[in-house]
Amino acid sequence: MLCTSRRFPLPGSPSTCTLDAAIVPLPSFCLIVILIATLRFYTGNERLVKITLYSRWLHIVYFVLVIAAFAMSLLEIARLAAEHLGVGLLPITPVALLIAMIIIWKERKTRTRTMASILAFYWLFLAIVQTVKSVRLHLLEELNPTTKNDSNYPSSDWFLDNVVMRV
Repeated sequence: MLCTSRRFPLPGSPSTCTLDAAIVPLPSFCLIVILIATLRFYTGNERLVKITLYSRWLHIVYFVLVIAAFAMSLLEIARLAAEHLGVGLLPITPVALLIAMIIIWKERKTRTRTMASILAFYWLFLAIVQTVKSVRLHLLEELNPTTKNDSNYPSSDWFLDNVVMRV
């Protein structure tokens, strides 16, 4: 149901369905749970140690890269839905990225050490998961290349979208 219409001859594990339904959303679920727990235990700002931010231009670049990751995740979901391949639990990723954008925007003057650590953990975890997905999609592209005539979302585009998200 989430992505059962994907019938690719892809040997090994994990499958693209497992990636989109269980593995890729995992960092986003962790971010949301950790943020809820953090906000539950840290109700006052006096408990959060503030750190100074980097220069303004570096913060802008950081914010623009998060917006680009948000847009690419929406693009992948839209293209998977247009091809009727199922989106799994991928929609949780743009939600988590939107939450990250709100945190980054809200803490644009000074960042709390807690939020900086949480976001660093999220980016690292997401990068690892996206790398695994990109490797699997590269294998799919080699074994089952589709062309623009065959598909609305060729495997080469699917691979490229995920590599861009990883970077």
